[in-house]
Amino acid sequence: MEPPAAAHESLPVSVPAPRQKNCNTCVQGKRRCDRRMPVCSRCQLKKIPCTYTKTKTTAPASGTGAALVEVEHAGEPHPPSGAPDYSPASAFLFAPAAMALDPGFSLDLDLDLHLGLDQNYIGGVPPCASTSVMDFMDRSNSNTSPANPARWLVSADDALLTDRPSSPADVEEMTIAFGKMGGLCDKMQPWHLYDPQTPLSYVFSRTKAFTTDMATRNATPFLHQCLYRTHTPPSIMSCFATTVLYANRTPATTPMVMRALHGSALELISAETGRANGNAATPLEKLARAQALFHYQIIRLLDGDVSLRAQGEKDMPLLMAWLADLCKLRDNLSDAAQLDHADVRALPPKNWENWIFAESVRRTILMAYSVMSMFELMKDPADAVEQGPGPWALVHRWTLARGLWDASGPFEFERRWRETPHFVMANYSFDRFLEHGRGDDVDEFAEILLCAYMGVDATREFMTSSQRQAQQMA
Repeated sequence: MEPPAAAHESLPVSVPAPRQKNCNTCVQGKRRCDRRMPVCSRCQLKKIPCTYTKTKTTAPASGTGAALVEVEHAGEPHPPSGAPDYSPASAFLFAPAAMALDPGFSLDLDLDLHLGLDQNYIGGVPPCASTSVMDFMDRSNSNTSPANPARWLVSADDALLTDRPSSPADVEEMTIAFGKMGGLCDKMQPWHLYDPQTPLSYVFSRTKAFTTDMATRNATPFLHQCLYRTHTPPSIMSCFATTVLYANRTPATTPMVMRALHGSALELISAETGRANGNAATPLEKLARAQALFHYQIIRLLDGDVSLRAQGEKDMPLLMAWLADLCKLRDNLSDAAQLDHADVRALPPKNWENWIFAESVRRTILMAYSVMSMFELMKDPADAVEQGPGPWALVHRWTLARGLWDASGPFEFERRWRETPHFVMANYSFDRFLEHGRGDDVDEFAEILLCAYMGVDATREFMTSSQRQAQQMA
């Protein structure tokens, strides 16, 4: 993965913003450099000198007063060659982008299958490597009031944003992991949606509950409750209002609620696809629009209304395109995945807000791809296998860390970082976690993926048995 560029303080429009290249030591050693200042992580670990050289940069676009996020270009990698043939057991996550359900296939479920996690556990995660977006958020933390949103919404032209390519997935590892998901994928039948003991029923019920989570907690397993605390893009504000209306609809208000949903989705798409060149979406806005459209898609595809579903199917390629944009700006934890726990804890993220943004990006990508792949599998499992891995040809890393995700502030986050275990996950590869982790480590996001991986009963048994062992040791 191409390392992120360092960010710098905002300068007047007429003055180009300086940019740091990789440090000289990493360049000479042909190693990744996270460009931390004043010393990069690798040089810090090796205890060797770390020096940077400056290069010519591009000035910010005229007419804007915000700093310009500027990074290097890199192409997306091609899927790994020699990929194996995929069986229906692995088709859930080896499904293509364009998805639509048979209009006659109803997904209108109202099941409460939450496994009941202990809310008092303290967990941990690996470090979030510094990015230009992260650095900007770090600097602007002291001046991000609603009256000064420009300090948060950095102007970033799409032509200047880095294409940060994801790593190709380890074919053997992914095949083994997805091969264990036969309980979800093999011999899938329509009535499995209505059997609460099947992984399919649980996953879709929790997916439908995302809109209720947004309406009641202003958070979901992939959208942190403090992500938009300082600045809320209009797309998220509209999405929140729509989900509140939808969660509280009555037979008398449903027509107006559906009208509001239709209008909000059209407004989002029109606003984002009609942006002028000088008004390109910022990284925070790119995350917000993808999360908003994903929520709209959940309602439109799972409500059971044929016309809403048709609109959702039409907009699915757009959601895929927006997710691809997120893949280009995310920190995919390539370096953290190669470090041991001691080194990970020695390199904490610069601050709490940095980690919240980075982890929300990673979780949004993984969850949205998973839900859309599920649609394709339900539509035609054989066709899903024939079309190949799609987005799952690349590795999508995330952090399994209930304690850090639930941390209520910077102080608690820093304490939990030092004291708790960290797990860097790759797609659905849970074997290492199941060997070393505990049920108390599992948050809502991991719970959903675990149920898809090993089934509802097995997930419940893992979580409760780990809690019993902890109590016995105490």
